Amino acid sequence: MILIKPSSIPGRLVSAFFALIALVILLITWDCGERQVSSQDEFDPVVRRFLIEGTNALKGLEFDRALALVDSAEKYKPNNADLHFLRGRIYSELIRWDAAEISYRKALDLRPDYRGVWNNLGNNEYRKQDYNKAITYYEKELERSQVAIPWTGMGRTYSQLGNNDSAMYAFEQAIAIDSAYAPAYFNMALLEEKEGNPEAAFERAHRALSLAPNNLDYRYQVGAILVKMGRAEEALQYLEPVAEARSWHHATYYNLGQAYMRLGREEKAQEYMDRAEYLRAQDAKITHLETSVLVTPRSYANHAALGVALRRVGRYNDALHAYMTGLHIDPQNPEIMNNLASLHMIRGDTTLAIKYYRTILMSDPFSVDVWLNLGVVYALSGDVEQAEAAWQTVLRINPDNQRALTYLKKIGKQP
Repeated sequence: MILIKPSSIPGRLVSAFFALIALVILLITWDCGERQVSSQDEFDPVVRRFLIEGTNALKGLEFDRALALVDSAEKYKPNNADLHFLRGRIYSELIRWDAAEISYRKALDLRPDYRGVWNNLGNNEYRKQDYNKAITYYEKELERSQVAIPWTGMGRTYSQLGNNDSAMYAFEQAIAIDSAYAPAYFNMALLEEKEGNPEAAFERAHRALSLAPNNLDYRYQVGAILVKMGRAEEALQYLEPVAEARSWHHATYYNLGQAYMRLGREEKAQEYMDRAEYLRAQDAKITHLETSVLVTPRSYANHAALGVALRRVGRYNDALHAYMTGLHIDPQNPEIMNNLASLHMIRGDTTLAIKYYRTILMSDPFSVDVWLNLGVVYALSGDVEQAEAAWQTVLRINPDNQRALTYLKKIGKQP
Protein backbone atom coordinates (compact mmCIF):
# COMPACT_ATOMS: atom_id res chain seq x y z
CA MET A 1 0.00 0.00 0.00
CA ILE A 2 1.41 3.40 -1.00
CA LEU A 3 0.87 6.11 1.58
CA ILE A 4 1.02 9.83 0.87
CA LYS A 5 1.25 12.63 3.38
CA PRO A 6 -1.34 15.38 2.95
CA SER A 7 -0.07 18.80 1.99
CA SER A 8 1.04 20.90 4.92
CA ILE A 9 -1.90 22.91 6.18
CA PRO A 10 -1.60 25.44 9.01
CA GLY A 11 -3.91 24.84 11.95
CA ARG A 12 -5.70 28.12 11.36
CA LEU A 13 -6.88 26.78 7.99
CA VAL A 14 -8.41 23.58 9.33
CA SER A 15 -11.77 25.26 9.75
CA ALA A 16 -11.63 26.28 6.10
CA PHE A 17 -11.16 22.64 5.19
CA PHE A 18 -14.24 21.76 7.19
CA ALA A 19 -16.20 24.23 5.09
CA LEU A 20 -14.71 22.80 1.91
CA ILE A 21 -15.45 19.18 2.69
CA ALA A 22 -18.33 19.23 0.19
CA LEU A 23 -15.60 18.91 -2.42
CA VAL A 24 -15.22 15.29 -1.40
CA ILE A 25 -18.42 14.39 -3.18
CA LEU A 26 -18.05 16.49 -6.31
CA LEU A 27 -18.90 13.94 -8.95
CA ILE A 28 -18.05 13.56 -12.58
CA THR A 29 -20.73 13.56 -15.30
CA TRP A 30 -23.86 12.01 -13.77
CA ASP A 31 -22.48 10.98 -10.42
CA CYS A 32 -24.17 12.47 -7.41
CA GLY A 33 -23.95 12.31 -3.68
CA GLU A 34 -24.49 14.52 -0.70
CA ARG A 35 -21.82 14.85 1.98
CA GLN A 36 -23.03 13.41 5.26
CA VAL A 37 -21.02 14.24 8.36
CA SER A 38 -21.29 11.55 11.01
CA SER A 39 -20.06 11.84 14.56
CA GLN A 40 -16.95 9.80 13.72
CA ASP A 41 -15.91 12.37 11.09
CA GLU A 42 -16.44 15.58 13.01
CA PHE A 43 -13.05 15.49 14.77
CA ASP A 44 -11.01 13.87 12.02
CA PRO A 45 -9.30 16.70 10.10
CA VAL A 46 -6.44 14.48 8.87
CA VAL A 47 -8.78 12.13 7.03
CA ARG A 48 -10.72 15.08 5.68
CA ARG A 49 -7.59 16.58 4.24
CA PHE A 50 -6.66 13.30 2.58
CA LEU A 51 -10.12 13.08 1.03
CA ILE A 52 -10.10 16.66 -0.20
CA GLU A 53 -6.71 16.16 -1.81
CA GLY A 54 -7.87 12.84 -3.22
CA THR A 55 -10.91 14.51 -4.74
CA ASN A 56 -8.73 17.19 -6.30
CA ALA A 57 -6.40 14.52 -7.66
CA LEU A 58 -9.39 12.77 -9.22
CA LYS A 59 -10.55 16.02 -10.79
CA GLY A 60 -7.04 16.39 -12.24
CA LEU A 61 -7.18 12.78 -13.54
CA GLU A 62 -4.27 11.80 -11.28
CA PHE A 63 -5.80 8.42 -10.62
CA ASP A 64 -2.84 6.76 -8.93
CA ARG A 65 -2.32 9.69 -6.59
CA ALA A 66 -6.02 9.78 -5.77
CA LEU A 67 -6.00 6.09 -4.88
CA ALA A 68 -2.86 6.51 -2.78
CA LEU A 69 -4.48 9.34 -0.83
CA VAL A 70 -7.53 7.17 -0.16
CA ASP A 71 -5.22 4.39 1.03
CA SER A 72 -3.57 6.88 3.38
CA ALA A 73 -6.94 7.99 4.73
CA GLU A 74 -7.87 4.36 5.30
CA LYS A 75 -4.76 3.86 7.42
CA TYR A 76 -6.08 6.52 9.80
CA LYS A 77 -9.74 5.59 9.75
CA PRO A 78 -10.52 2.28 7.96
CA ASN A 79 -14.22 2.48 8.81
CA ASN A 80 -14.78 5.90 7.27
CA ALA A 81 -17.54 5.52 4.66
CA ASP A 82 -16.43 8.60 2.72
CA LEU A 83 -13.09 7.13 1.72
CA HIS A 84 -14.79 4.02 0.30
CA PHE A 85 -17.22 6.26 -1.59
CA LEU A 86 -14.34 8.24 -3.10
CA ARG A 87 -12.49 5.05 -4.02
CA GLY A 88 -15.66 3.86 -5.77
CA ARG A 89 -15.73 7.07 -7.80
CA ILE A 90 -12.09 6.64 -8.81
CA TYR A 91 -12.61 3.05 -9.90
CA SER A 92 -15.71 4.10 -11.84
CA GLU A 93 -13.64 6.61 -13.82
CA LEU A 94 -11.13 3.85 -14.53
CA ILE A 95 -13.93 1.55 -15.79
CA ARG A 96 -13.13 -0.93 -13.04
CA TRP A 97 -16.76 -1.77 -12.40
CA ASP A 98 -16.29 -4.67 -9.98
CA ALA A 99 -13.81 -2.77 -7.83
CA ALA A 100 -16.08 0.28 -7.83
CA GLU A 101 -19.06 -1.78 -6.68
CA ILE A 102 -17.05 -3.36 -3.87
CA SER A 103 -16.00 0.08 -2.63
CA TYR A 104 -19.48 1.54 -2.89
CA ARG A 105 -20.99 -1.39 -1.01
CA LYS A 106 -18.39 -0.98 1.74
CA ALA A 107 -19.59 2.60 2.11
CA LEU A 108 -23.15 1.29 2.44
CA ASP A 109 -22.11 -1.35 4.96
CA LEU A 110 -20.67 1.40 7.13
CA ARG A 111 -23.48 3.85 6.55
CA PRO A 112 -26.63 2.28 5.03
CA ASP A 113 -28.26 5.66 4.37
CA TYR A 114 -25.25 7.07 2.48
CA ARG A 115 -26.61 9.29 -0.26
CA GLY A 116 -25.32 8.96 -3.80
CA VAL A 117 -24.00 5.41 -3.63
CA TRP A 118 -26.94 3.70 -5.31
CA ASN A 119 -27.14 6.52 -7.83
CA ASN A 120 -23.50 6.02 -8.79
CA LEU A 121 -23.98 2.28 -9.03
CA GLY A 122 -26.92 3.00 -11.32
CA ASN A 123 -24.70 5.21 -13.46
CA ASN A 124 -22.18 2.41 -13.80
CA GLU A 125 -24.87 -0.04 -14.89
CA TYR A 126 -26.14 2.56 -17.36
CA ARG A 127 -22.65 2.82 -18.87
CA LYS A 128 -22.53 -0.99 -19.03
CA GLN A 129 -25.94 -0.87 -20.80
CA ASP A 130 -27.55 -3.03 -18.15
CA TYR A 131 -30.55 -0.72 -18.06
CA ASN A 132 -32.90 -2.80 -15.93
CA LYS A 133 -30.29 -3.10 -13.21
CA ALA A 134 -29.60 0.62 -13.47
CA ILE A 135 -33.27 1.39 -12.83
CA THR A 136 -33.25 -0.89 -9.78
CA TYR A 137 -30.30 1.02 -8.34
CA TYR A 138 -31.84 4.44 -9.06
CA GLU A 139 -34.97 3.28 -7.24
CA LYS A 140 -32.86 2.30 -4.24
CA GLU A 141 -31.33 5.77 -4.23
CA LEU A 142 -34.78 7.36 -4.30
CA GLU A 143 -35.80 5.26 -1.30
CA ARG A 144 -33.11 7.10 0.64
CA SER A 145 -33.47 10.58 -0.77
CA GLN A 146 -36.00 12.20 -3.09
CA VAL A 147 -33.69 14.37 -5.20
CA ALA A 148 -33.70 15.29 -8.88
CA ILE A 149 -30.53 13.54 -9.99
CA PRO A 150 -31.58 9.85 -9.69
CA TRP A 151 -34.97 10.67 -11.20
CA THR A 152 -33.15 12.10 -14.22
CA GLY A 153 -30.88 9.07 -14.41
CA MET A 154 -33.93 6.84 -14.36
CA GLY A 155 -35.56 8.90 -17.09
CA ARG A 156 -32.52 8.58 -19.34
CA THR A 157 -32.51 4.84 -18.74
CA TYR A 158 -36.19 4.42 -19.56
CA SER A 159 -35.59 6.43 -22.73
CA GLN A 160 -32.87 3.98 -23.76
CA LEU A 161 -35.34 1.15 -23.20
CA GLY A 162 -37.90 2.90 -25.42
CA ASN A 163 -40.31 3.42 -22.54
CA ASN A 164 -40.95 7.07 -23.26
CA ASP A 165 -43.96 7.51 -20.97
CA SER A 166 -41.99 6.31 -17.96
CA ALA A 167 -39.04 8.45 -19.03
CA MET A 168 -41.19 11.56 -19.21
CA TYR A 169 -42.73 10.81 -15.83
CA ALA A 170 -39.25 10.50 -14.29
CA PHE A 171 -38.13 13.83 -15.74
CA GLU A 172 -41.31 15.48 -14.49
CA GLN A 173 -40.64 14.13 -11.02
CA ALA A 174 -37.12 15.57 -11.13
CA ILE A 175 -38.49 19.00 -12.03
CA ALA A 176 -41.19 18.76 -9.38
CA ILE A 177 -38.42 18.30 -6.81
CA ASP A 178 -36.12 20.95 -8.30
CA SER A 179 -37.65 23.32 -10.80
CA ALA A 180 -34.19 24.73 -11.63
CA TYR A 181 -32.55 21.40 -12.45
CA ALA A 182 -31.37 22.02 -16.02
CA PRO A 183 -30.41 18.40 -16.95
CA ALA A 184 -34.02 17.28 -16.50
CA TYR A 185 -35.29 19.92 -18.93
CA PHE A 186 -32.54 19.04 -21.40
CA ASN A 187 -33.41 15.34 -21.33
CA MET A 188 -37.08 16.16 -21.71
CA ALA A 189 -36.13 18.15 -24.82
CA LEU A 190 -34.34 15.14 -26.27
CA LEU A 191 -37.37 12.98 -25.57
CA GLU A 192 -39.82 15.48 -27.08
CA GLU A 193 -37.66 15.71 -30.19
CA LYS A 194 -37.49 11.92 -30.38
CA GLU A 195 -41.29 11.81 -30.32
CA GLY A 196 -41.58 14.45 -33.05
CA ASN A 197 -42.63 17.43 -30.92
CA PRO A 198 -40.22 20.22 -31.98
CA GLU A 199 -42.11 23.05 -30.29
CA ALA A 200 -42.14 21.28 -26.94
CA ALA A 201 -38.54 20.22 -27.44
CA PHE A 202 -37.51 23.81 -28.11
CA GLU A 203 -39.30 25.05 -25.00
CA ARG A 204 -37.56 22.46 -22.80
CA ALA A 205 -34.11 22.98 -24.35
CA HIS A 206 -34.42 26.74 -24.11
CA ARG A 207 -35.40 26.43 -20.45
CA ALA A 208 -32.32 24.29 -19.78
CA LEU A 209 -30.10 26.85 -21.51
CA SER A 210 -31.63 29.70 -19.53
CA LEU A 211 -30.70 27.86 -16.33
CA ALA A 212 -27.17 27.02 -17.54
CA PRO A 213 -26.28 29.60 -20.23
CA ASN A 214 -22.69 28.39 -20.61
CA ASN A 215 -23.60 24.78 -21.30
CA LEU A 216 -22.63 24.00 -24.91
CA ASP A 217 -24.77 20.84 -25.07
CA TYR A 218 -27.86 22.88 -24.30
CA ARG A 219 -26.85 25.63 -26.72
CA TYR A 220 -26.32 23.11 -29.49
CA GLN A 221 -29.68 21.45 -28.85
CA VAL A 222 -31.55 24.76 -29.06
CA GLY A 223 -29.81 25.56 -32.35
CA ALA A 224 -30.43 22.11 -33.82
CA ILE A 225 -34.14 22.27 -32.98
CA LEU A 226 -34.40 25.72 -34.54
CA VAL A 227 -32.93 24.34 -37.78
CA LYS A 228 -35.58 21.61 -37.83
CA MET A 229 -38.26 24.22 -37.22
CA GLY A 230 -37.07 26.22 -40.23
CA ARG A 231 -35.73 29.11 -38.15
CA ALA A 232 -32.28 29.04 -39.70
CA GLU A 233 -31.28 32.64 -39.00
CA GLU A 234 -32.00 32.25 -35.30
CA ALA A 235 -30.18 28.93 -35.20
CA LEU A 236 -26.88 30.50 -36.27
CA GLN A 237 -26.49 32.51 -33.07
CA TYR A 238 -26.64 29.29 -31.07
CA LEU A 239 -24.66 26.96 -33.33
CA GLU A 240 -21.74 29.16 -34.35
CA PRO A 241 -20.38 29.62 -30.79
CA VAL A 242 -20.59 25.85 -30.31
CA ALA A 243 -18.63 25.23 -33.52
CA GLU A 244 -16.01 27.70 -32.39
CA ALA A 245 -15.61 25.98 -29.02
CA ARG A 246 -16.00 22.42 -30.32
CA SER A 247 -14.25 22.10 -33.64
CA TRP A 248 -14.74 18.33 -33.33
CA HIS A 249 -18.56 18.24 -33.00
CA HIS A 250 -19.82 16.92 -36.32
CA ALA A 251 -23.54 17.42 -35.54
CA THR A 252 -22.98 21.14 -34.99
CA TYR A 253 -21.26 21.49 -38.38
CA TYR A 254 -23.98 19.46 -40.05
CA ASN A 255 -26.72 21.68 -38.65
CA LEU A 256 -24.80 24.81 -39.58
CA GLY A 257 -24.55 23.45 -43.12
CA GLN A 258 -28.30 22.87 -43.14
CA ALA A 259 -28.97 26.36 -41.79
CA TYR A 260 -26.78 28.09 -44.38
CA MET A 261 -28.30 25.99 -47.14
CA ARG A 262 -31.77 27.18 -46.17
CA LEU A 263 -30.49 30.75 -46.17
CA GLY A 264 -29.24 30.32 -49.73
CA ARG A 265 -25.55 30.55 -48.82
CA GLU A 266 -24.55 27.40 -50.63
CA GLU A 267 -20.78 27.85 -50.63
CA LYS A 268 -20.62 28.32 -46.87
CA ALA A 269 -23.13 25.49 -46.42
CA GLN A 270 -20.92 23.13 -48.41
CA GLU A 271 -17.90 24.12 -46.33
CA TYR A 272 -19.71 23.12 -43.15
CA MET A 273 -21.12 19.95 -44.68
CA ASP A 274 -17.67 18.82 -45.83
CA ARG A 275 -16.30 19.37 -42.35
CA ALA A 276 -19.28 17.52 -40.87
CA GLU A 277 -18.66 14.51 -43.11
CA TYR A 278 -15.00 14.35 -42.12
CA LEU A 279 -15.90 14.57 -38.43
CA ARG A 280 -18.63 11.95 -38.83
CA ALA A 281 -16.05 9.49 -40.13
CA GLN A 282 -13.73 10.32 -37.22
CA ASP A 283 -16.61 9.89 -34.76
CA ALA A 284 -17.28 6.43 -36.13
CA LYS A 285 -13.68 5.47 -35.39
CA ILE A 286 -13.88 6.97 -31.92
CA THR A 287 -17.12 5.13 -31.18
CA HIS A 288 -15.49 1.86 -32.22
CA LEU A 289 -12.52 2.54 -29.94
CA GLU A 290 -14.81 3.52 -27.05
CA THR A 291 -16.59 0.19 -27.45
CA SER A 292 -13.26 -1.61 -27.39
CA VAL A 293 -12.35 0.19 -24.17
CA LEU A 294 -15.62 -0.85 -22.52
CA VAL A 295 -15.19 -4.47 -23.65
CA THR A 296 -11.55 -4.72 -22.51
CA PRO A 297 -11.06 -1.89 -20.01
CA ARG A 298 -7.73 -3.26 -18.74
CA SER A 299 -6.03 -2.93 -22.12
CA TYR A 300 -3.70 0.07 -21.99
CA ALA A 301 -3.34 -0.12 -25.79
CA ASN A 302 -7.06 0.48 -26.31
CA HIS A 303 -7.01 3.54 -24.08
CA ALA A 304 -3.91 4.84 -25.84
CA ALA A 305 -5.48 4.35 -29.27
CA LEU A 306 -8.63 6.12 -28.11
CA GLY A 307 -6.53 8.99 -26.80
CA VAL A 308 -4.80 9.37 -30.15
CA ALA A 309 -8.13 9.46 -32.01
CA LEU A 310 -9.59 12.01 -29.60
CA ARG A 311 -6.51 14.21 -29.77
CA ARG A 312 -6.59 14.11 -33.57
CA VAL A 313 -9.99 15.83 -33.68
CA GLY A 314 -9.19 18.28 -30.87
CA ARG A 315 -11.01 16.63 -27.96
CA TYR A 316 -8.08 17.29 -25.68
CA ASN A 317 -9.80 16.82 -22.32
CA ASP A 318 -11.21 13.46 -23.38
CA ALA A 319 -7.84 12.44 -24.82
CA LEU A 320 -6.18 13.29 -21.50
CA HIS A 321 -8.65 11.06 -19.67
CA ALA A 322 -7.93 8.17 -22.05
CA TYR A 323 -4.16 8.57 -21.76
CA MET A 324 -4.23 8.85 -17.97
CA THR A 325 -6.37 5.72 -17.72
CA GLY A 326 -3.89 3.88 -19.93
CA LEU A 327 -1.01 5.12 -17.80
CA HIS A 328 -2.75 3.85 -14.67
CA ILE A 329 -2.82 0.39 -16.25
CA ASP A 330 0.80 0.54 -17.44
CA PRO A 331 2.55 3.26 -15.40
CA GLN A 332 5.91 3.07 -17.19
CA ASN A 333 4.62 2.90 -20.75
CA PRO A 334 6.83 5.23 -22.84
CA GLU A 335 4.34 5.49 -25.73
CA ILE A 336 1.60 6.81 -23.48
CA MET A 337 3.97 9.19 -21.70
CA ASN A 338 5.16 10.49 -25.07
CA ASN A 339 1.55 11.04 -26.14
CA LEU A 340 0.84 12.81 -22.85
CA ALA A 341 3.87 15.07 -23.34
CA SER A 342 2.70 15.94 -26.86
CA LEU A 343 -0.82 16.62 -25.63
CA HIS A 344 0.38 18.91 -22.84
CA MET A 345 2.59 20.72 -25.33
CA ILE A 346 -0.44 21.31 -27.58
CA ARG A 347 -2.38 22.58 -24.56
CA GLY A 348 0.46 24.95 -23.66
CA ASP A 349 1.47 23.20 -20.43
CA THR A 350 5.22 22.99 -20.98
CA THR A 351 5.90 21.99 -17.35
CA LEU A 352 3.98 18.74 -17.63
CA ALA A 353 5.31 18.09 -21.13
CA ILE A 354 8.86 18.36 -19.77
CA LYS A 355 7.96 16.09 -16.86
CA TYR A 356 6.83 13.26 -19.14
CA TYR A 357 9.74 13.61 -21.58
CA ARG A 358 12.18 13.55 -18.66
CA THR A 359 10.50 10.45 -17.24
CA ILE A 360 10.90 8.63 -20.56
CA LEU A 361 14.58 9.58 -20.73
CA MET A 362 15.22 8.08 -17.29
CA SER A 363 14.60 4.63 -18.79
CA ASP A 364 15.70 5.40 -22.37
CA PRO A 365 18.40 8.09 -22.31
CA PHE A 366 19.33 7.55 -25.96
CA SER A 367 15.93 8.34 -27.47
CA VAL A 368 16.75 10.93 -30.13
CA ASP A 369 13.12 11.86 -30.80
CA VAL A 370 12.43 12.50 -27.13
CA TRP A 371 15.51 14.69 -26.75
CA LEU A 372 14.49 16.62 -29.86
CA ASN A 373 10.97 17.17 -28.54
CA LEU A 374 12.25 18.07 -25.10
CA GLY A 375 14.38 20.77 -26.67
CA VAL A 376 11.37 22.12 -28.53
CA VAL A 377 9.36 22.33 -25.30
CA TYR A 378 12.20 24.12 -23.52
CA ALA A 379 12.45 26.57 -26.40
CA LEU A 380 8.71 27.20 -26.29
CA SER A 381 8.93 27.86 -22.57
CA GLY A 382 11.73 30.38 -23.13
CA ASP A 383 14.52 28.27 -21.64
CA VAL A 384 17.00 28.50 -24.52
CA GLU A 385 19.87 27.13 -22.44
CA GLN A 386 18.06 23.88 -21.67
CA ALA A 387 16.84 23.65 -25.28
CA GLU A 388 20.42 23.91 -26.51
CA ALA A 389 21.54 21.25 -24.03
CA ALA A 390 18.83 18.87 -25.26
CA TRP A 391 19.75 19.31 -28.92
CA GLN A 392 23.46 19.04 -28.18
CA THR A 393 22.66 15.70 -26.52
CA VAL A 394 21.00 14.60 -29.76
CA LEU A 395 24.22 15.41 -31.65
CA ARG A 396 26.30 13.40 -29.20
CA ILE A 397 24.04 10.43 -29.95
CA ASN A 398 23.66 11.16 -33.66
CA PRO A 399 26.19 13.77 -34.89
CA ASP A 400 24.52 14.20 -38.28
CA ASN A 401 20.96 14.77 -37.04
CA GLN A 402 19.64 17.51 -39.29
CA ARG A 403 16.73 18.49 -37.08
CA ALA A 404 19.00 19.17 -34.13
CA LEU A 405 21.37 21.17 -36.35
CA THR A 406 18.45 23.21 -37.71
CA TYR A 407 17.03 23.90 -34.25
CA LEU A 408 20.40 25.01 -32.94
CA LYS A 409 20.86 27.32 -35.88
CA LYS A 410 17.43 28.86 -35.24
CA ILE A 411 18.46 29.84 -31.71
CA GLY A 412 21.80 31.15 -32.91
CA LYS A 413 23.88 28.26 -31.67
CA GLN A 414 26.32 26.15 -33.62
CA PRO A 415 27.44 22.66 -32.68
